[in-house]
Amino acid sequence: MERHNSCLNTRAIIDYVERHYGSPEILLEGLEDELEGLENPIEFLRDSHNWVSSDLVKRMYDNARRMTGDRRVVYSIGFESVTHQRLGYIQQILLRAWASPKVAIKRLETINKKFNRTKDLELMAVGPDRAVVRLHWYRELELSQDFCLMNQGVYSAIPTIWGLPPAKVEETHCQFDGDPYCEFEIHWQNPSTLRRFQMLLHNRRSLLSESLAEIEHDKQLLENKYWEVQALNRRLMAKIEQILALQQASGAILSELDYQKLIPNVLKLFLRTIDYKRSMIMLVDHERNVLKYVAGVGMDPMDLQPLDGYAVPLDRAENLLARVVLSGQPVISQNAGQLHLNPENVIIRNYRPQSIVILPLTAQGKVIGILAADRDYGEGAVTSMDRDYLEVFANQVALAIENARMYRNLKESFLSTVKSLAQALEAKDAYTRGHSERVTRYSVRLAQCLKLPAAQVEQIERMGMLHDVGKIGIDRQILNKVAALSEEDLATIRLHTSWGHSIITPLNLSEAEMAIVRHHHERYDGSGYPDGLQGEAIPLAVRLVTICDSFDAMTSDRPYRSTLGLGESLRRLEAGAGSQFDPQVVESFVKMVREGRFDDIIPGDSKAALAKRHLNLV
Repeated sequence: MERHNSCLNTRAIIDYVERHYGSPEILLEGLEDELEGLENPIEFLRDSHNWVSSDLVKRMYDNARRMTGDRRVVYSIGFESVTHQRLGYIQQILLRAWASPKVAIKRLETINKKFNRTKDLELMAVGPDRAVVRLHWYRELELSQDFCLMNQGVYSAIPTIWGLPPAKVEETHCQFDGDPYCEFEIHWQNPSTLRRFQMLLHNRRSLLSESLAEIEHDKQLLENKYWEVQALNRRLMAKIEQILALQQASGAILSELDYQKLIPNVLKLFLRTIDYKRSMIMLVDHERNVLKYVAGVGMDPMDLQPLDGYAVPLDRAENLLARVVLSGQPVISQNAGQLHLNPENVIIRNYRPQSIVILPLTAQGKVIGILAADRDYGEGAVTSMDRDYLEVFANQVALAIENARMYRNLKESFLSTVKSLAQALEAKDAYTRGHSERVTRYSVRLAQCLKLPAAQVEQIERMGMLHDVGKIGIDRQILNKVAALSEEDLATIRLHTSWGHSIITPLNLSEAEMAIVRHHHERYDGSGYPDGLQGEAIPLAVRLVTICDSFDAMTSDRPYRSTLGLGESLRRLEAGAGSQFDPQVVESFVKMVREGRFDDIIPGDSKAALAKRHLNLV
């Protein structure tokens, strides 16, 4: 805020309105931007130590005139600022210490420079009972004729300080009517010598008392200011830390390409930033034209269950969340009850929020969803000052989500291409046709039986189809060779795990997913390839896929041999337990085969052996 006028001027306006009309709040209409961030604007404008812009004073004059219906109300404000001692103790000392209006008028220029930066004051003539004062208003400022009226009122009231009648003030020139300056002729009643002597004695006594009172008042004011500054410094440091945290976290968010990790991280960060209880993300589903709940944090997962499957049609304009998406405007409210929300809405009914923040997620000019938080208590309000950086944060979140989506789509597209290529090559070989699909089905069913986490089962399902993708780089003549493989041939085939690892590296998969492709030919005793991993150093998912891969190879025809049959395949698995295979996983797999839980997967040539299960398979 520019500073042209001491708040003595605004204090005079507020006190006048309060004295004659009650609440002065109407004076602040249209001043929200300039007064934003002030805890108590009226108290700020009453404090003579503060300064404000001439434009703010001008609009307060306008508001006072509209409120009172008196076009000369500013003259009365200026007059009463003297008669009701609203000039402040410094001005009172300057005026009352001198024994006559004449001497006081001579000091107007000094007073003007101390408390106004809107004009230059020139004293053209001074006599015992008259003076001519010229005002040169600064033309670069937003001023009006009200500033003239304020000065006329003050000049008229000066003689009343000595108990004399008001002065007669005549404006002979007005800068606001096109003259180069404003000029006033001031006439007052000159007090007698005795009267001046009496006033001098009286003033000295009363000035001492008033000055001590004002000094004590200012002492208290300075103390309050000190604590206010300390509080502001603490708030400023908190905001700086908050912004730095947002900046650091935003960088981390933008670098996170895993969609499943990104959303929870965003929500937890959002809650820490604004100190709220719960947060959620909903994204636009363009196919259904709805806003769909994606994830939420901040409470027990069971408490979030009512939101599972929650969606808001975007054509439901009465819904607040839909309105945020359609308008692109955030909603920040400390009292959700004032928003007249539908009490039957699933969010309102289950969580009864009192304070809410809803931010649109905007990427590439389109709203892709909302980031929202709520709580059922109203402390630590999110202010309008927080709004800007929260919107920036929301935009970064939207960009991160779009990046993660694009990366996921590219990844899935590349993964699909690689799978298609692997399956196409596999389909050309009668001996390996369907191998990867069967290994995947075995592996998923076994993983579920072993109660592996759902995320790990999903990884196995995705990577089982790609475990042999490295064979794309091996000559088909070697893969289909009927005769025994030479050492050179075997060395080439063993490269397929490393080549497969290289092929999927651009996908930026997790280590667990990469391991299925790279390590599915490691042996439990450490004699496998390519890295010679041993025992539990081989990830469980890999040990599981290894068994399923070997079982399908044994129960399928190969160029160099026919199927080994079900019984022999199981005996070889059990023989390899502890050396080639994880013994515990072998035990579970064999048990599942005996129970017939893979009957729909085992290749046709081995199905005849299934009938022998009742004859002691092993």
